[in-house]
Amino acid sequence: MKQVIYNVRRLALICMTSMLFACASTSVNYSEYMKGQWDTQIQGFPVVVEFTESTVGVVGFGAPIPYTLEGNTISFDFQGLQVASIDTVDKNEMTHTNVNTQAVTTFKRKQ
Repeated sequence: MKQVIYNVRRLALICMTSMLFACASTSVNYSEYMKGQWDTQIQGFPVVVEFTESTVGVVGFGAPIPYTLEGNTISFDFQGLQVASIDTVDKNEMTHTNVNTQAVTTFKRKQ
């Protein structure tokens, strides 16, 4: 009986460890994921937003501005501090949710 309990505990530990490694290996590197140009709308107008490793900007509208990224939270200073949580939908779509207003902006990767 003790051997059966030991084997069950061992199997449970192995399963939990496997799930932990699977979760860790599928985490998103948001800095790499966001890089490039994305189609979106700002106040109903279609625009192209470009993310680099350290800046974000609207293509054709002035200089890009620096941002900081902590986990899935992006922040930058544009007419006051802007903070949004990033959610990935798939490799070609993401959403940003403004943490203050809860407004959701959808981005589609520019092809």
